[in-house]
Amino acid sequence: MLNVMLVDDEHLEREGLKLMLSKNRANFEVIAEAQNGMQAVELALTYKPDLIFMDIKMPEIDGLEAIKRISPELAHTRYIMVSAFDTFDYAREAMKFGIKEYLLKPSRVSEVLEAFDRMAAEIEAEKQTVIEKKQINHRLERVSSFIEMEFIVSLIMDHVHEFNQADWDEWLDLEEKQGFVAVFSFESDSLQTSREEKSRWYRNLKRALHDQSLHCLLGPLTGFQVPVLVLVTEQGKTDHEIRQDFARSIIHHVQNHLESCRVYAGVGMVVCDVHSFSQSYKEAIYALELVHNHPTAAYMAYSDRLTQKRKELIPFELEKELVDAVRQGDMQKGLHMFESYFHSIQQAADSQVRIMIKAMEDFFLVLTRSVKELGFDEDIKVSLGQIETPMQIKETAKAQLVFIIERLGEWRNNGMRSLLLKAREFIDKNYHRPITLEEVAEQIGISSYYLSRLFRERFQVTFIDYLKNTRMQKAKELLLDGTMPLKEIALNIGYKDPNYFSRFFKKEVGMNPREYRNKYHQ
Repeated sequence: MLNVMLVDDEHLEREGLKLMLSKNRANFEVIAEAQNGMQAVELALTYKPDLIFMDIKMPEIDGLEAIKRISPELAHTRYIMVSAFDTFDYAREAMKFGIKEYLLKPSRVSEVLEAFDRMAAEIEAEKQTVIEKKQINHRLERVSSFIEMEFIVSLIMDHVHEFNQADWDEWLDLEEKQGFVAVFSFESDSLQTSREEKSRWYRNLKRALHDQSLHCLLGPLTGFQVPVLVLVTEQGKTDHEIRQDFARSIIHHVQNHLESCRVYAGVGMVVCDVHSFSQSYKEAIYALELVHNHPTAAYMAYSDRLTQKRKELIPFELEKELVDAVRQGDMQKGLHMFESYFHSIQQAADSQVRIMIKAMEDFFLVLTRSVKELGFDEDIKVSLGQIETPMQIKETAKAQLVFIIERLGEWRNNGMRSLLLKAREFIDKNYHRPITLEEVAEQIGISSYYLSRLFRERFQVTFIDYLKNTRMQKAKELLLDGTMPLKEIALNIGYKDPNYFSRFFKKEVGMNPREYRNKYHQ
């Protein structure tokens, strides 16, 4: 529906135009009428019409002057000039504003309708272009967010992928950048936290990061933690001041929007190479653990002072290898790593039972968070409170570790297959509409990053390729059925543009849809 404004100092002329249009066209509405140039400017800026029929010769200011004043404010408004004077000078002046339609009074109905139709088509095309640009920008934002997550997780978890450093630099502008990793942790009063509540936490954190000056790349919310890669450009402050101010500011803004939940942060040291961000992440995790063990602290920035203390307390490299072995269901390696890990804990604690119990409880907390990333939702409960000797601690912890590895092995054979079946069922039911990796992941209760990995590992294709393949297979079935028009087939499998569908089908299959149908119906 086009919003139209009529501008003419003659009432009968305006009525005549209105009558011509209303009798022959239905895709418009006259939202304003003006009888002089000044009034035209006021009403145009108020009602913002799509199309203005503008008389040239009027009192106070003429039509061209009115357009000069309207155009800077309403760049997308189009004009049809109307005049009783067939003067080239007017037409030439009008052309400066991109005006293509020029009607002479008295105008024939056919001339008015032809000019209107040309302008209507141009306006609708421009509106569609704006909509498509918004959709493209929205998709690019979502893709950019996913790339940021993929990059962060790949760095801090040492994942291998098909992207190289040049690809990351092109997408994220990381060349010669320095920064640090902050890990935010949410602690809820509720025993069970819904995905909706976690989504609210995540949105609040994302908003707070967006509103401050440092450039941040936001990782996924896994369990109750979110890693954030912060690029540093500020001058005049020390690295420690920048990190402290950042953590304090974000926690303040996020906490103000949380109920029955607290947010904490651990911050790693500034590094000058993106490949060193994994080190900053480990420091942030350690600082966060210290925050959780502190009665009043909400955040802590890692410092050189903590380096020696870190070496004395928790063997992080051993812990990481042990957790990885458990996640992979590797019983032999897991038990081997546990022996080394427990020995390190016992040495650091000088065999003090209370310290060893706390260290093992912290380990199982880390392990719980890690396996939940996989979508493994079973509770891991470890009780070491009544144990009195280091050997009892070791044997109890080892028995619990064996149980977890066995349950994970069963779940990998059944649970992961079940998750993928749920994902495939959701895609099969919804391929006809725009669906995203994030939406499917939310439906089955795991992170989008992990779902993406599952598709690559189990189906050897990406989520996007799987969705495309599903749509192509359905298109082939509908084409072979032979009764449905091609345009309807395109709509039924999620493509609004039949031409795009035809081009994509030909690219994938080697022939266009019509050729495919004809080949198998001969």
